Amino acid sequence: MTTPAAGIPNAVRDDATAPAHSPKDRLRAYGDVRAAKRQACELGRLVRIALSICLVFAAPASALELALPNSVIVAAETSDAASVRLPETPWSPGTVVPGTEGAIRKTVLHLPDVQWTSLQLIAPLRAQLEEEGYVPVFSCVDAECGDFDFRFQLDLIGEPDMYVDLGNYRYLLMRHPSREPHSIALVASPTTSAGNIHITEVSSARFPEVETKDVETEEDAEDATQAPGTLVSTMLERGHVVLESLEFGSGSAELGSGPYPALAALAAWLVDNPSARIVLVGHTDAKGSLETNTSLSQRRAEAVADRLIKAFGIDPNRLDAVGVGFLSPVESNLTEAGRTANRRVEAVLVAVE
Repeated sequence: MTTPAAGIPNAVRDDATAPAHSPKDRLRAYGDVRAAKRQACELGRLVRIALSICLVFAAPASALELALPNSVIVAAETSDAASVRLPETPWSPGTVVPGTEGAIRKTVLHLPDVQWTSLQLIAPLRAQLEEEGYVPVFSCVDAECGDFDFRFQLDLIGEPDMYVDLGNYRYLLMRHPSREPHSIALVASPTTSAGNIHITEVSSARFPEVETKDVETEEDAEDATQAPGTLVSTMLERGHVVLESLEFGSGSAELGSGPYPALAALAAWLVDNPSARIVLVGHTDAKGSLETNTSLSQRRAEAVADRLIKAFGIDPNRLDAVGVGFLSPVESNLTEAGRTANRRVEAVLVAVE
């Protein structure tokens, strides 16, 4: 006598020895088998999905180290799931840049003691990416990009880590068809004594953590008593704040090229608070006549307003400039240290809604 095959229901066995069953029994048994098969397929699908999720969120993106000789990583931010704007065209009114989603890593490279152009900063990194198979999507230079408006549609790490001179920066977006990270955007902006590069990477896999290093710049040393992050809080608390480390020639109203972290911090706050209005007040020491010093302080306040307008795109209607000469000292004019402290430009908050 033939032994029935184990595990196979009698209703679906094509076996002469199978006991007879009614049609309902056969249908019921056949349905049980189909249900079991569906459950097995569903389980397999869930396992495949789980493995895919693990690969995305557990496996780090492949290493791609972009760097320049003597460069230092001064800031880094990572997110396993976010979106970032990566423009592919110059700025134009009404243009909305969609966010690119994925794992995001932002890094700021600082090159101390160099006087490179924005092209010199970005060209070696572009060459590295091209060697890895990345293809340029879009590039532009300050005015070609859209100046202020283009810069502020970029999701960059802010001041003081990443300084962008709105009249001297370069943008490059590159993509790779098959490797991670799939999208990389570079922003390069030099100062008179250093180079700054912002790198934005987007990947389908998470990024490893990046080690950063604190770098003390000349501006940090001169402005140790007032970090840019405290400028706004001081102005909101006291109603006015000294714009530290501004450089004017002796007896001159010409503002040096900077960069000036205090102006960048003030401009960033003004951008975020479009209803705010300020008055820039120039002050001098007590050397010379009141008329001469009042005129000089007025012109220096106007020079600061002009820099906020041209370099940071602040609406001129939100700024006023006034000079009061030596009529409002903060220290005694009888000492050199006191006279130095009295030569200043302050931002006075007039209104904010």
